[in-house]
Amino acid sequence: MNADLFVIGLGPGDPELITLKGLRRLQSASVIFVPRSTERRASIALQIAAPYLDLTRQRVVELPLVMAKEAGAMREAWDAAAAIIARDIPQGGCAAYLMLGDPSLYGSFLYLAERLTAQRADVRIEIVPGIHSYSAAAALTNFPLALGDERVAILPAAYEDDLERVREMVRAFDTLILMKANRALPRWRPLLRELGLDARVVVVEKLGFPEQRIFYGLDQVQGETLHYLSLAIIRKTN
Repeated sequence: MNADLFVIGLGPGDPELITLKGLRRLQSASVIFVPRSTERRASIALQIAAPYLDLTRQRVVELPLVMAKEAGAMREAWDAAAAIIARDIPQGGCAAYLMLGDPSLYGSFLYLAERLTAQRADVRIEIVPGIHSYSAAAALTNFPLALGDERVAILPAAYEDDLERVREMVRAFDTLILMKANRALPRWRPLLRELGLDARVVVVEKLGFPEQRIFYGLDQVQGETLHYLSLAIIRKTN
């Protein structure tokens, strides 16, 4: 008898931005897996989903995951998480794995899916997409992502140190979306000023959470310490 694992994208943070399908899948699951960084006290995904859980019939299992770039440490973490999921998914039942944003964009689950199916061939995985943080940020700030035939690039924080690559991306694209912008923006600031883009930046920190902050232009961000859940949208045109 097959078991189902729903990998649910919760959106950027506001519980009201969970899709109807995601909500139905969440409430149908008897076991809820939530990734939690070993460097933080609580799971952010669990915080978002909490209003919709019924803990009298649903069991929450936290999966400690290390925030490291070392391949060995990451492999060990994914192996351990896959083993826990394989053990705890009920035979013939259904469970949910919760994620911020959309599972297909820099999603952590994709690293352990193959590990899980190798241990539990009976598990069927269904990915439920979530609203992207940059879509929600653009709607919140009335800052368009693209108009007409404009081109958009999504950049991870790994771009933070290579300013020549950033310069090339600015030339090639009309809008740059920078994920986890907290570390990159201080390094990008001189280049963006040089290119005349310092006022054409919007930064949203902890989108959808009670402590959400919005900054328009680099001058507003100057001197601020941003949370890692920050993104920047940079447009060459108004």
